[in-house]
Amino acid sequence: MKRAESIIQLVNENPGIRYSEIMRETGLKNGVLSHHISKIEQAGKITVKRTPRVARLYPCGMPEEEAIIIKNLRSGTSRNILLNLLERDLAFNEVVERVKRSQGTVSIVLKNLSADEIVQRKFHDGVFVFGITNKELVAKLVRKYKPELIESSVDNIADIMGSL
Repeated sequence: MKRAESIIQLVNENPGIRYSEIMRETGLKNGVLSHHISKIEQAGKITVKRTPRVARLYPCGMPEEEAIIIKNLRSGTSRNILLNLLERDLAFNEVVERVKRSQGTVSIVLKNLSADEIVQRKFHDGVFVFGITNKELVAKLVRKYKPELIESSVDNIADIMGSL
């Protein structure tokens, strides 16, 4: 299989994959991978979403709402929160208890999930609870892409750096 085809296949099977993950998976050097991704992107076969710290690749034509959800499912703490919220809406302290992260970390992640319009905060029985805005879509994407439940230490470090 040609390099470009293997990169396209990798992106199609792993939407939201990071540039660095593709380098690890393919064994390609930075310059070679950069060249191929540029050509594939120009051909309209993938979409690259760049942020100051991370470049993520998606299949061309993936709806923006799905890309945002997938990005969050690929992040350990966000994924853990979303999987818990799929079961039922939770109060902040319940989220902290279930995901076993500090209140500060959970607060930042919930704020980001709210900004991405994946999670909403509601006032219910005198307490603020968090719930997923489109449970059907999140559940569908979890089933389709089966994000691994055990993240690598590289993903943990990326989570930490991304929140700074």
